Amino acid sequence: MSQTIKIKRSTGTGKPTNVDQGELFYAYGSGGTYGKRLAIGNVSGGGNTPEIIGGAFFTDMLDHTAGTLTNTSAVIVDGAGAIDELRLKNGGSVKFFENTNNGTNYAAIRGNSSIASDHTYTLPGAPVNGNFLTTDAGGALSWSPLSTTLTIGGDSGGNDNVTVGTDTLNIIGTANEINTSVSNNTITVGLPDNVTITGNLTVNGTTTTVSSSTITVTDPLLLLAKDNNSADAVDIGLYGLYDTGGTDKYSGIFRDASDGKWRIFKDNQAAPTSTVNTSGTGYAVATLVADLESSSVAITGGSITGITDLAVADGGTGLSTIAKGSILAANSANTLTAVDGGGSTDKMLLYTASSDTISWSNTIDGGTYS
Repeated sequence: MSQTIKIKRSTGTGKPTNVDQGELFYAYGSGGTYGKRLAIGNVSGGGNTPEIIGGAFFTDMLDHTAGTLTNTSAVIVDGAGAIDELRLKNGGSVKFFENTNNGTNYAAIRGNSSIASDHTYTLPGAPVNGNFLTTDAGGALSWSPLSTTLTIGGDSGGNDNVTVGTDTLNIIGTANEINTSVSNNTITVGLPDNVTITGNLTVNGTTTTVSSSTITVTDPLLLLAKDNNSADAVDIGLYGLYDTGGTDKYSGIFRDASDGKWRIFKDNQAAPTSTVNTSGTGYAVATLVADLESSSVAITGGSITGITDLAVADGGTGLSTIAKGSILAANSANTLTAVDGGGSTDKMLLYTASSDTISWSNTIDGGTYS
């Protein structure tokens, strides 16, 4: 008659109260410390900690195709000792420890913290001395030679080659134009204190500030309002800033686009823009001290004051005042004399050659004879 030996067992997940040394038990429940595990007691008494030696919890991890990575299962290589893939959790890495006994230092490979899509990198074949790894868009890595030649070129002259690691690449400025300096692996390119520009200089922008005490221009004529060629839309001239009593004011000379006339102004408290505001606060006509010379000078409106008597040669009389009833008469020096009316007695104008004068007289002297 056959005999059956049964070990302690339970449908739960715990261990028996008392497990003797060498005594087996099995818990059929899932979870806990002993669920689906076979254990053996190692110390007599209920307070011992049995050792787990097997059970479905472990054998279930082996129930998959060898060489295929399966979730919640053991890694089983196939007959060639291979596995189809290995996965590392977030923050995980593959560590390669130093090639020495008891080495503790390692080099680790880890994925990026954010990857938009799956990528597979395919390693190249045998290494090539002096080459580095490059990849194509599909992730295929290959060995590429490291170029040691740098081709350089400029605005003029032909291209040149610099051998990296052998030649020195010099970046040299030009006298009074560009300065260069090298410090702490940094190349600084700048302008000297005194700059000479050969050729034309074009500055684009809305404001160009020149902080100079003296500006010297060789060109005898300055062109203003260059782009005012499609319409007469802007005033043309010069102006400056001054201060009186803590108030900024502007004075200058300009051609008024509204009527084509030149004007000199002062005390305008608004800085001119493309036009001068002749109605602006403080705007006033400025005084011009100058000598006017022209074949024809037209003075329209107003009056002329503060000038000396105009000479006959300049179209005047040379006189400040002329009495009522006076007659203008000229002598041989082209000097005009205002001869008054002669009083209440009838008289005649007499020219005296010896004194080169003209005067009223009631005597006609025929002279003497012998």
